[in-house]
Amino acid sequence: MSRSDVVEEKNGIRDGRRVTLKEVAKAAGVSVGMASRVLGNYGSFSEATRLRVEQAAKSLDYRPNHLARSLRMGRTKAIGVVVSNILSYHWTTFIRSIEAAASARGYQVILGTTADDPETELAYLRTLQERNVDGIIMSPSPENEPYVMKLLDSGLPMVLLENYNAELKAPRINIDDRAAAAGAVRHLVDLGHERIGIVAGNQALLSGRDRLEGYRDALTAAGLPVDERLIGIGNYRFDPAYRATEELLSLREPPTALLVCNELMTGAALQCLKDRGVSLPDELSLVAFDDPAWTSFFRPGITTVRTPRTEIAQLAFNTLLTSLKDPGAQEAAAIERLIPTEFVVRESAVPPRSRASRGR
Repeated sequence: MSRSDVVEEKNGIRDGRRVTLKEVAKAAGVSVGMASRVLGNYGSFSEATRLRVEQAAKSLDYRPNHLARSLRMGRTKAIGVVVSNILSYHWTTFIRSIEAAASARGYQVILGTTADDPETELAYLRTLQERNVDGIIMSPSPENEPYVMKLLDSGLPMVLLENYNAELKAPRINIDDRAAAAGAVRHLVDLGHERIGIVAGNQALLSGRDRLEGYRDALTAAGLPVDERLIGIGNYRFDPAYRATEELLSLREPPTALLVCNELMTGAALQCLKDRGVSLPDELSLVAFDDPAWTSFFRPGITTVRTPRTEIAQLAFNTLLTSLKDPGAQEAAAIERLIPTEFVVRESAVPPRSRASRGR
C-alpha cells in the first residue's frame, strides 16, 4: 500500500471514525477511482455521476484529504500570484477574486507583490518554484520574460496578464487598454474639448504604454495635435501623479479636460485640484481609469473606465485550472484573450466653458 493510500484511508469522521473514499464510492454506486475524479475535479465524468458522488459525500460528511491527493497526483494545491502593487484598487479587487475562486476549489494562494521591481519579481518567481506551486498567475516584467520562458519550458503552468509576447507559450489575458483610453478621449472630444491632458501610468508597463498610445490615437483621429506638454507621467503612484497634475495646471494654456490612468493617481489629481482651488467640472473635466465605489459617491460623480477585474480573475484561475487538469492544454491555449472595458458616464466630464467665460 502506498503512502497516499494510507493517508487516504483516514478522512471525514462518522460515528467516531474516519469516513473513507471507498464508502463514498459505494454509496454513490461508482468506483473509487471515479469518486476520486469527481471530488478532485479532474478527468471526465457525467453530470449525473457528479451529483451522485457529491450527494453521497455530503450525506456521509466526507472530508477530502488534500495531503493524500497531493501525494497521489504530485500537486501541492497551491498557486502563486505575483502582482505589482497590492495597494492599488486594480490589484486588490483582482486578488480578492482570485482567492475566492481558488478557495472554492481547494487551492491556496501564495501572494507576491513587487512594487514594480524586476529583482523582487524574480525573487518571488524563484521562491514559488522552490515551493513547488502547481501554477503561477502574473504580469511579468520584460526583464524577467527569459526566466518565465524557462519556467514554461519546464512544464510549469502559467497564465500571463498584461503581456503581448507571443513567444511565451502560455495563455495571455489582457485588457484592451488602448481602445479604452481612446474611447475616453473621444468622449471628451465629443463634448467639445480640444486641450486634453493625460496623467499616464508607468511606461515600463504594458498598460501604461497602451493607455498613452490610445490617448494619442484618439487625438490624431479627431484631427487634434498631440501636444507633449499635455502629457504627464504619474507612474501609477500618488506623489508623481500629484506633481504631474500640478505641472499640467501650471501651463500657460492648461488643459480643459484630463484623463487619469488609474484610481490612485485620480486621488492625487483630485487633491491637487482642491489645493489649487480648481472646480470640477466647472473649470476642468475629468475621466479616470478604474471604477472603485467611491467614484460614484464623490461629488461630482467621476466618469470612469471600468475594468472587469473580478471576471478577469475568474478567467485567469479557470484557465490555469484547465492547464493543471490537462498539461497538454497549456501550449494549445497559448493565445491572447483581449477583455473589453465599460465606460461609465457620470458628472465629472462636461462641455468646456468658453474662453471668455473662463476669464482668459
